[in-house]
Amino acid sequence: MTKVFEWLVIFGILQGVFLLLIILSTPKLRNRKNRYLIFMIVFLTIGQTGRFSYVEFLNGGNPTWMGIADIVIYTLPVTYFLYLKDQFKLSPNRFGWLHFIPAFVQSGFIILGLLYPNEDLRASFQTEDSQRLFKIFMAIGIIYHIVYYISSIVLTKTFFRKITNSLSFQLESKYYIRFLTLLGLGYIFWIYYYIRGVFFNSSSILDYGMFWGALSLTICFIAYSLLQNPNRFYLEETQEKYSSSKLKKSDIVKLKNQLELLMLEQRPYLNSKLTRKDIANMTKISEPDVSRIVNEGFGYNFFEWVNYYRVKDFMERVEGKLNSNLTLFGVAQESGFGSKSTFYKAFRDITGKTPTEYFGK
Repeated sequence: MTKVFEWLVIFGILQGVFLLLIILSTPKLRNRKNRYLIFMIVFLTIGQTGRFSYVEFLNGGNPTWMGIADIVIYTLPVTYFLYLKDQFKLSPNRFGWLHFIPAFVQSGFIILGLLYPNEDLRASFQTEDSQRLFKIFMAIGIIYHIVYYISSIVLTKTFFRKITNSLSFQLESKYYIRFLTLLGLGYIFWIYYYIRGVFFNSSSILDYGMFWGALSLTICFIAYSLLQNPNRFYLEETQEKYSSSKLKKSDIVKLKNQLELLMLEQRPYLNSKLTRKDIANMTKISEPDVSRIVNEGFGYNFFEWVNYYRVKDFMERVEGKLNSNLTLFGVAQESGFGSKSTFYKAFRDITGKTPTEYFGK
Protein backbone atom coordinates (compact mmCIF):
# COMPACT_ATOMS: atom_id res chain seq x y z
CA MET A 1 0.00 0.00 0.00
CA THR A 2 2.92 2.32 0.78
CA LYS A 3 4.11 1.91 -2.81
CA VAL A 4 0.76 3.19 -4.06
CA PHE A 5 1.25 6.50 -2.25
CA GLU A 6 4.87 6.72 -3.40
CA TRP A 7 3.72 6.38 -7.00
CA LEU A 8 0.97 8.91 -6.35
CA VAL A 9 3.60 11.35 -5.07
CA ILE A 10 5.69 10.80 -8.22
CA PHE A 11 2.59 11.36 -10.34
CA GLY A 12 1.91 14.57 -8.38
CA ILE A 13 5.42 15.82 -9.13
CA LEU A 14 5.05 15.12 -12.85
CA GLN A 15 1.56 16.64 -12.87
CA GLY A 16 2.87 19.80 -11.15
CA VAL A 17 5.67 20.21 -13.70
CA PHE A 18 3.22 19.57 -16.55
CA LEU A 19 0.76 22.12 -15.14
CA LEU A 20 3.45 24.79 -14.74
CA LEU A 21 4.57 24.27 -18.34
CA ILE A 22 0.99 24.69 -19.56
CA ILE A 23 0.43 27.90 -17.56
CA LEU A 24 3.79 29.45 -18.45
CA SER A 25 3.38 28.63 -22.15
CA THR A 26 -0.19 29.95 -22.42
CA PRO A 27 -0.45 33.77 -22.56
CA LYS A 28 -4.09 33.66 -21.42
CA LEU A 29 -3.08 31.87 -18.22
CA ARG A 30 0.32 33.51 -17.70
CA ASN A 31 -0.90 36.69 -16.07
CA ARG A 32 -1.23 38.43 -12.74
CA LYS A 33 -4.55 36.73 -12.07
CA ASN A 34 -2.84 33.38 -11.66
CA ARG A 35 0.25 34.50 -9.73
CA TYR A 36 -0.69 32.82 -6.45
CA LEU A 37 -1.95 29.77 -8.33
CA ILE A 38 1.51 29.43 -9.89
CA PHE A 39 3.20 29.88 -6.50
CA MET A 40 0.93 27.28 -4.97
CA ILE A 41 1.68 24.72 -7.68
CA VAL A 42 5.42 25.38 -7.31
CA PHE A 43 5.26 24.86 -3.54
CA LEU A 44 3.16 21.72 -3.86
CA THR A 45 5.59 20.29 -6.42
CA ILE A 46 8.60 21.15 -4.25
CA GLY A 47 6.91 19.53 -1.27
CA GLN A 48 6.18 16.37 -3.26
CA THR A 49 9.80 16.24 -4.41
CA GLY A 50 10.99 16.54 -0.83
CA ARG A 51 8.56 13.84 0.26
CA PHE A 52 10.02 11.51 -2.35
CA SER A 53 13.50 12.33 -0.99
CA TYR A 54 12.33 11.01 2.39
CA VAL A 55 12.34 7.51 0.94
CA GLU A 56 15.90 8.07 -0.22
CA PHE A 57 16.79 9.18 3.31
CA LEU A 58 15.47 5.90 4.74
CA ASN A 59 17.66 4.05 2.26
CA GLY A 60 20.80 5.94 3.29
CA GLY A 61 20.41 9.16 1.35
CA ASN A 62 21.25 12.67 2.53
CA PRO A 63 18.72 13.74 5.21
CA THR A 64 19.09 17.41 4.29
CA TRP A 65 17.15 16.90 1.09
CA MET A 66 14.29 15.58 3.15
CA GLY A 67 13.98 19.12 4.53
CA ILE A 68 12.79 20.27 1.12
CA ALA A 69 9.40 18.79 1.98
CA ASP A 70 9.30 20.85 5.16
CA ILE A 71 9.48 24.10 3.19
CA VAL A 72 5.93 23.49 2.02
CA ILE A 73 4.75 23.36 5.64
CA TYR A 74 5.23 27.12 6.01
CA THR A 75 4.57 28.25 2.44
CA LEU A 76 1.52 26.30 1.29
CA PRO A 77 -1.08 27.53 3.84
CA VAL A 78 -0.13 31.18 3.35
CA THR A 79 -0.12 30.78 -0.43
CA TYR A 80 -3.58 29.25 -0.75
CA PHE A 81 -4.96 31.83 1.69
CA LEU A 82 -3.54 34.65 -0.46
CA TYR A 83 -4.71 32.79 -3.57
CA LEU A 84 -8.31 32.87 -2.31
CA LYS A 85 -8.02 36.54 -1.33
CA ASP A 86 -6.76 37.30 -4.82
CA GLN A 87 -9.59 35.26 -6.37
CA PHE A 88 -12.17 37.18 -4.36
CA LYS A 89 -10.42 40.50 -5.13
CA LEU A 90 -9.85 41.27 -1.47
CA SER A 91 -6.97 43.63 -0.83
CA PRO A 92 -3.93 41.78 0.51
CA ASN A 93 -2.21 43.06 3.63
CA ARG A 94 0.71 45.40 2.91
CA PHE A 95 2.83 43.26 5.20
CA GLY A 96 1.53 39.95 3.87
CA TRP A 97 5.08 38.85 3.12
CA LEU A 98 5.67 38.59 6.90
CA HIS A 99 3.60 35.40 6.82
CA PHE A 100 6.46 33.76 4.94
CA ILE A 101 9.13 34.48 7.59
CA PRO A 102 8.85 30.95 9.12
CA ALA A 103 9.46 29.54 5.63
CA PHE A 104 12.57 31.71 5.24
CA VAL A 105 13.86 30.50 8.61
CA GLN A 106 13.19 26.88 7.65
CA SER A 107 15.00 27.36 4.35
CA GLY A 108 17.98 28.77 6.26
CA PHE A 109 18.21 25.63 8.38
CA ILE A 110 18.16 23.48 5.25
CA ILE A 111 20.96 25.51 3.66
CA LEU A 112 23.03 25.21 6.86
CA GLY A 113 22.36 21.47 6.90
CA LEU A 114 23.97 21.13 3.48
CA LEU A 115 27.27 22.28 5.01
CA TYR A 116 27.45 19.30 7.38
CA PRO A 117 28.69 15.82 6.41
CA ASN A 118 25.97 13.35 5.60
CA GLU A 119 27.00 10.91 8.37
CA ASP A 120 26.86 13.59 11.10
CA LEU A 121 23.39 14.67 10.04
CA ARG A 122 22.10 11.11 9.97
CA ALA A 123 23.47 10.50 13.45
CA SER A 124 21.89 13.69 14.81
CA PHE A 125 18.49 12.62 13.49
CA GLN A 126 18.57 9.56 15.73
CA THR A 127 19.09 11.38 19.05
CA GLU A 128 16.27 11.76 21.56
CA ASP A 129 16.57 15.56 21.52
CA SER A 130 16.21 15.63 17.72
CA GLN A 131 13.12 13.44 17.87
CA ARG A 132 11.59 15.73 20.49
CA LEU A 133 12.35 18.82 18.38
CA PHE A 134 10.91 17.11 15.34
CA LYS A 135 7.61 16.47 17.17
CA ILE A 136 7.45 20.07 18.37
CA PHE A 137 8.23 21.33 14.87
CA MET A 138 5.51 19.15 13.36
CA ALA A 139 2.96 20.29 15.98
CA ILE A 140 3.71 23.93 15.15
CA GLY A 141 3.39 23.13 11.45
CA ILE A 142 -0.01 21.48 11.95
CA ILE A 143 -1.30 24.43 14.00
CA TYR A 144 0.05 26.84 11.38
CA HIS A 145 -1.80 24.99 8.63
CA ILE A 146 -5.06 24.66 10.56
CA VAL A 147 -5.17 28.39 11.39
CA TYR A 148 -4.79 29.37 7.73
CA TYR A 149 -7.12 26.58 6.61
CA ILE A 150 -9.91 27.75 8.92
CA SER A 151 -9.25 31.35 7.82
CA SER A 152 -9.59 30.25 4.20
CA ILE A 153 -12.92 28.50 4.90
CA VAL A 154 -14.27 31.59 6.69
CA LEU A 155 -13.03 33.81 3.84
CA THR A 156 -14.75 31.64 1.22
CA LYS A 157 -18.05 31.36 3.11
CA THR A 158 -18.15 35.10 3.82
CA PHE A 159 -17.47 35.96 0.19
CA PHE A 160 -20.19 33.72 -1.25
CA ARG A 161 -22.67 34.89 1.36
CA LYS A 162 -22.06 38.58 0.59
CA ILE A 163 -21.97 38.24 -3.17
CA THR A 164 -25.66 37.30 -3.27
CA ASN A 165 -26.32 41.02 -2.87
CA SER A 166 -24.80 41.66 -6.31
CA LEU A 167 -26.03 38.76 -8.42
CA SER A 168 -29.39 37.25 -9.28
CA PHE A 169 -27.92 33.80 -9.86
CA GLN A 170 -25.97 31.35 -7.73
CA LEU A 171 -22.25 31.79 -8.31
CA GLU A 172 -20.39 28.51 -8.87
CA SER A 173 -18.61 27.60 -5.64
CA LYS A 174 -17.98 23.87 -6.20
CA TYR A 175 -14.37 24.42 -7.29
CA TYR A 176 -13.46 26.19 -4.05
CA ILE A 177 -15.34 23.70 -1.88
CA ARG A 178 -13.63 20.73 -3.52
CA PHE A 179 -10.24 22.41 -3.36
CA LEU A 180 -10.59 23.04 0.38
CA THR A 181 -12.04 19.55 0.92
CA LEU A 182 -8.98 17.89 -0.61
CA LEU A 183 -6.67 20.00 1.55
CA GLY A 184 -8.77 19.18 4.62
CA LEU A 185 -8.53 15.47 3.82
CA GLY A 186 -4.76 15.75 3.77
CA TYR A 187 -4.76 17.50 7.15
CA ILE A 188 -6.91 14.76 8.69
CA PHE A 189 -4.30 12.16 7.64
CA TRP A 190 -1.48 14.36 8.94
CA ILE A 191 -3.10 14.89 12.35
CA TYR A 192 -3.92 11.18 12.56
CA TYR A 193 -0.28 10.32 11.83
CA TYR A 194 0.94 12.79 14.47
CA ILE A 195 -1.44 11.61 17.22
CA ARG A 196 -0.60 7.96 16.63
CA GLY A 197 3.13 8.67 16.64
CA VAL A 198 3.25 10.95 19.69
CA PHE A 199 0.62 9.45 21.99
CA PHE A 200 0.52 5.80 20.91
CA ASN A 201 3.98 5.36 19.36
CA SER A 202 2.44 3.38 16.53
CA SER A 203 2.55 5.67 13.49
CA SER A 204 3.52 4.36 10.08
CA ILE A 205 4.93 5.81 6.89
CA LEU A 206 1.61 4.90 5.29
CA ASP A 207 -0.23 7.47 7.45
CA TYR A 208 2.12 10.26 6.43
CA GLY A 209 2.08 9.05 2.83
CA MET A 210 -1.69 9.54 2.77
CA PHE A 211 -1.16 13.22 3.64
CA TRP A 212 1.15 13.71 0.68
CA GLY A 213 -1.13 11.59 -1.47
CA ALA A 214 -3.97 14.03 -0.75
CA LEU A 215 -1.71 16.94 -1.78
CA SER A 216 -0.93 15.07 -5.03
CA LEU A 217 -4.65 14.78 -5.68
CA THR A 218 -4.95 18.53 -5.06
CA ILE A 219 -2.45 19.21 -7.86
CA CYS A 220 -4.35 16.83 -10.16
CA PHE A 221 -7.64 18.56 -9.29
CA ILE A 222 -6.23 22.01 -10.09
CA ALA A 223 -4.87 20.68 -13.40
CA TYR A 224 -8.20 19.10 -14.33
CA SER A 225 -10.15 22.24 -13.40
CA LEU A 226 -7.79 24.52 -15.29
CA LEU A 227 -7.90 22.45 -18.48
CA GLN A 228 -11.68 22.06 -18.24
CA ASN A 229 -12.39 25.77 -17.78
CA PRO A 230 -9.49 28.29 -17.73
CA ASN A 231 -11.87 31.09 -16.69
CA ARG A 232 -12.97 29.47 -13.43
CA PHE A 233 -9.89 30.74 -11.61
CA TYR A 234 -10.98 34.35 -11.34
CA LEU A 235 -14.25 35.95 -10.32
CA GLU A 236 -15.88 39.17 -11.38
CA GLU A 237 -15.20 42.22 -9.26
CA THR A 238 -17.78 42.90 -6.56
CA GLN A 239 -18.50 45.99 -4.49
CA GLU A 240 -19.55 46.59 -0.93
CA LYS A 241 -23.24 46.52 -0.05
CA TYR A 242 -24.22 50.16 0.21
CA SER A 243 -21.67 51.74 2.54
CA SER A 244 -21.29 54.70 0.16
CA SER A 245 -25.04 55.28 -0.35
CA LYS A 246 -26.25 58.72 0.73
CA LEU A 247 -29.97 58.32 0.02
CA LYS A 248 -32.59 59.79 2.31
CA LYS A 249 -35.59 57.77 3.50
CA SER A 250 -37.90 59.73 1.18
CA ASP A 251 -35.62 58.92 -1.76
CA ILE A 252 -35.82 55.20 -1.00
CA VAL A 253 -39.63 55.20 -1.24
CA LYS A 254 -39.55 57.07 -4.55
CA LEU A 255 -36.81 54.95 -6.11
CA LYS A 256 -38.42 51.75 -4.83
CA ASN A 257 -41.43 52.51 -7.03
CA GLN A 258 -39.08 53.14 -9.96
CA LEU A 259 -37.40 49.75 -9.51
CA GLU A 260 -40.73 47.98 -9.14
CA LEU A 261 -42.00 49.58 -12.34
CA LEU A 262 -38.83 48.52 -14.14
CA MET A 263 -39.25 44.89 -13.06
CA LEU A 264 -42.92 44.78 -14.04
CA GLU A 265 -42.65 46.56 -17.39
CA GLN A 266 -39.23 45.62 -18.76
CA ARG A 267 -38.89 42.29 -16.91
CA PRO A 268 -35.05 42.28 -16.72
CA TYR A 269 -35.30 39.27 -14.39
CA LEU A 270 -35.80 37.10 -17.49
CA ASN A 271 -32.03 37.44 -17.95
CA SER A 272 -30.66 34.47 -15.96
CA LYS A 273 -27.34 36.30 -15.49
CA LEU A 274 -28.82 39.59 -14.29
CA THR A 275 -26.54 41.51 -11.93
CA ARG A 276 -26.88 44.54 -9.72
CA LYS A 277 -24.68 46.41 -12.17
CA ASP A 278 -27.20 45.73 -14.95
CA ILE A 279 -30.02 47.26 -12.89
CA ALA A 280 -27.82 50.24 -12.06
CA ASN A 281 -27.13 50.83 -15.76
CA MET A 282 -30.81 50.58 -16.67
CA THR A 283 -32.00 53.01 -14.01
CA LYS A 284 -28.95 55.31 -13.73
CA ILE A 285 -28.98 54.56 -9.98
CA SER A 286 -25.60 53.69 -8.45
CA GLU A 287 -24.95 50.09 -7.38
CA PRO A 288 -24.69 50.94 -3.66
CA ASP A 289 -28.02 52.79 -3.93
CA VAL A 290 -29.65 49.85 -5.71
CA SER A 291 -28.53 47.59 -2.86
CA ARG A 292 -29.91 49.93 -0.23
CA ILE A 293 -33.27 50.34 -1.98
CA VAL A 294 -33.65 46.58 -2.40
CA ASN A 295 -32.57 45.87 1.19
CA GLU A 296 -34.52 48.61 2.99
CA GLY A 297 -37.36 49.15 0.53
CA PHE A 298 -38.24 45.55 -0.34
CA GLY A 299 -36.69 43.70 2.61
CA TYR A 300 -34.69 41.35 0.37
CA ASN A 301 -31.11 41.03 -0.76
CA PHE A 302 -30.60 41.37 -4.52
CA PHE A 303 -30.58 37.61 -5.13
CA GLU A 304 -33.90 37.10 -3.29
CA TRP A 305 -35.49 40.20 -4.83
CA VAL A 306 -34.91 39.17 -8.44
CA ASN A 307 -35.98 35.58 -7.75
CA TYR A 308 -39.22 36.87 -6.21
CA TYR A 309 -40.20 38.34 -9.58
CA ARG A 310 -39.08 35.17 -11.36
CA VAL A 311 -41.30 33.05 -9.12
CA LYS A 312 -44.27 35.37 -9.77
CA ASP A 313 -43.62 35.16 -13.51
CA PHE A 314 -43.36 31.36 -13.29
CA MET A 315 -46.67 31.09 -11.42
CA GLU A 316 -48.43 33.31 -13.99
CA ARG A 317 -47.09 31.17 -16.83
CA VAL A 318 -48.23 27.91 -15.22
CA GLU A 319 -51.64 29.23 -14.17
CA GLY A 320 -52.17 30.82 -17.60
CA LYS A 321 -51.09 27.55 -19.26
CA LEU A 322 -48.30 29.30 -21.12
CA ASN A 323 -45.41 27.04 -22.19
CA SER A 324 -47.66 24.07 -21.38
CA ASN A 325 -45.44 21.82 -23.48
CA LEU A 326 -42.55 22.33 -21.06
CA THR A 327 -41.70 20.73 -17.74
CA LEU A 328 -41.99 22.85 -14.59
CA PHE A 329 -38.27 23.56 -14.67
CA GLY A 330 -38.50 24.33 -18.38
CA VAL A 331 -41.10 26.99 -17.55
CA ALA A 332 -38.84 28.23 -14.73
CA GLN A 333 -36.03 28.68 -17.24
CA GLU A 334 -38.34 30.80 -19.36
CA SER A 335 -38.91 32.93 -16.23
CA GLY A 336 -35.19 33.54 -15.81
CA PHE A 337 -34.01 30.73 -13.54
CA GLY A 338 -30.73 29.17 -14.60
CA SER A 339 -30.45 26.53 -11.90
CA LYS A 340 -32.96 23.91 -10.79
CA SER A 341 -31.77 24.03 -7.16
CA THR A 342 -32.08 27.84 -7.09
CA PHE A 343 -35.58 27.64 -8.59
CA TYR A 344 -36.86 25.07 -6.10
CA LYS A 345 -35.36 26.90 -3.12
CA ALA A 346 -36.75 30.29 -4.20
CA PHE A 347 -40.21 28.82 -4.85
CA ARG A 348 -40.28 27.03 -1.49
CA ASP A 349 -39.10 30.15 0.36
CA ILE A 350 -41.94 32.22 -1.13
CA THR A 351 -44.82 29.73 -1.14
CA GLY A 352 -43.78 27.26 1.55
CA LYS A 353 -44.28 24.38 -0.93
CA THR A 354 -42.48 22.77 -3.83
CA PRO A 355 -43.78 23.58 -7.33
CA THR A 356 -45.19 20.04 -7.64
CA GLU A 357 -47.04 20.31 -4.32
CA TYR A 358 -48.34 23.81 -5.11
CA PHE A 359 -49.74 22.97 -8.55
CA GLY A 360 -50.57 19.35 -7.79
CA LYS A 361 -48.41 18.04 -10.64
